[in-house]
Amino acid sequence: MIKPTCNSFYKKRILIMWALLSLICMANAVPQEGDYQTVAANATISGVTGWEVYSGGAWVGATAPLSSFQPTFDGDIYARHTFSVDTDFTITGDIISPNSGTLVEVKNSATFTSSGTYQLRQLRVLAGAKFVNLGTVSGTDPSSRIYLFGGSAMGNGGILENHSNINLSGYLFAYQNAKIVSKKGATITGSGQGQNYSSNNMGCLIEIANVGGFDEAFQLSGGVRFFNVSYVFNGDEDQVSGALPSNVYSIDIESGHKLTMSCSVNITSTTNPARGEPHVHVKNGSTLDVGPYIIKGQDNGTSAFYLDPGTTLITSHEDGISSQKVNGKISSGSIQTNYAAYSSEANYTYTGNHPDQFSGCFETIPDTHTVHDFTVLNPNGLTLCPNFNPLIIAGTLYVEPPGTLDGYYEIITVNVTLSYLNAQFDGNGSVVIQWETQTETNNLGFYILRGEDTEAANANVISPLIPAVNSSQGAVYYFVDEELSHDGTYSYWLQDVSISGQVTTHGPILVQVFLSTDVNQVPDLPYTTSLMRNYPNPFNPRTYLEFYLEAEADVTFEVYNLKGQLVDYFTLFNRSKGFHRHAWEPQLGSGIYLVKFTANGRTNTRKVILAK
Repeated sequence: MIKPTCNSFYKKRILIMWALLSLICMANAVPQEGDYQTVAANATISGVTGWEVYSGGAWVGATAPLSSFQPTFDGDIYARHTFSVDTDFTITGDIISPNSGTLVEVKNSATFTSSGTYQLRQLRVLAGAKFVNLGTVSGTDPSSRIYLFGGSAMGNGGILENHSNINLSGYLFAYQNAKIVSKKGATITGSGQGQNYSSNNMGCLIEIANVGGFDEAFQLSGGVRFFNVSYVFNGDEDQVSGALPSNVYSIDIESGHKLTMSCSVNITSTTNPARGEPHVHVKNGSTLDVGPYIIKGQDNGTSAFYLDPGTTLITSHEDGISSQKVNGKISSGSIQTNYAAYSSEANYTYTGNHPDQFSGCFETIPDTHTVHDFTVLNPNGLTLCPNFNPLIIAGTLYVEPPGTLDGYYEIITVNVTLSYLNAQFDGNGSVVIQWETQTETNNLGFYILRGEDTEAANANVISPLIPAVNSSQGAVYYFVDEELSHDGTYSYWLQDVSISGQVTTHGPILVQVFLSTDVNQVPDLPYTTSLMRNYPNPFNPRTYLEFYLEAEADVTFEVYNLKGQLVDYFTLFNRSKGFHRHAWEPQLGSGIYLVKFTANGRTNTRKVILAK
């Protein structure tokens, strides 16, 4: 449970006082010209039957349906009888329900949006329909009810989307496959209860953007009894899970931020074809911090854990993470589901203070015993699984002092990914070397080498260390060689040097130089707008299209098979002057294709080979 701050305490008091004042005002509300009221049951938003409108001095029969007052209706509705929202409808005024038991039903896949104060009695949202609260829902009557009806697939039942506050003294019933969306800062408070409403307790879908997670979204003192719920955490900043009710069906972390678990969770053992397999899935560069807690599956169940490329898993469990099973379930560490897919392109972090923390013996895919970044923040260090033999670290290794990493590992970090390297004679006695990096990691800087043949062993370093930017987005560099003594062909190399001293050499680039006064000094031809190459070629499944632009432009690629049929087409908008490298992963079969490049009226075509 998140302990409220003083600010949140006073904020809550102000909200409650405001809601009470609103109710008092509604109880004594005086209708204004243009307000509507129901005079018979079963009125609809799209019709006039059963409605009256206030003319300024009296209620008269309505001649225009409420649906005609859109995009918003800014009057009040006096809901004295049941009515239905059967088409999309937005109200900025209040909904006043003087009679207990008055029902509002949202149907026909309509979206009903309320940004005023809604005096709730009973609200039913049928499958495919949605109620959106942008204001205040005040259900202070103990008989107040919100029903979210069920659907045939997860999330396509009735939908409640809460952006603000719902104060509920009655019940929130979520039928099977209904959906609750809690936006950042939204709360459901009061003395009421939330619970499933289905015979098999198969639960609903709950999307949470609250920083405080479940505990912030649902603050009903009567309790929340949701079982086998599918949770999606999609906030725009780091979140905590909150105390999730037991028997979770699935958790998807897809915000690109960190979710920190507040408790252990039990994943259900039963698979529902309409909802997919029970699982926990870390997506879209997100981070899951399990801490000391455990994500558990059931013996011989079907639960799975997925850690996607580019994501991060953090654990302080003394046994780390594992892939080893007992009785059909992983038997140790933070992740004890029935199956776990740990990406070899994900990052792994160990925290806590346990004196004998163990990495755990886990398998990665597609490259076994391989990780990207590997971080040890436990000051007592970490012991690696002996089965790794070794653990391959393709990114960065960081061990916080005075901790140590015990075991067999190898670091194969590629410090620099080079987009292009070029050297040109400028016609005035100098050669300009230019290069651009796509990414840089732990890079100390660069050296330029020059030689008079194509053997790097015979070249000399001609530059000081050129400091690296170390940007994940890459950077552009240049160096001018002014120390040329005679005409001829020169070879240039670029060396990148990692912080640990690892050296990688790129080149050579050959340049013809004319220094003699009796020879026309003609500079090398500059690059022109064109598709320069794709690399690798042949490729599977991805290749990089490298092109140069003399000026900013939109770039169009058309892909043809050998029969001349257009099989792929895409445009890159507003690309700047210079070199570019675009990752292309076509959904095509094996074969030879022609890629046509067009920018600023220039066009050229290159042959590529997809070999699956």
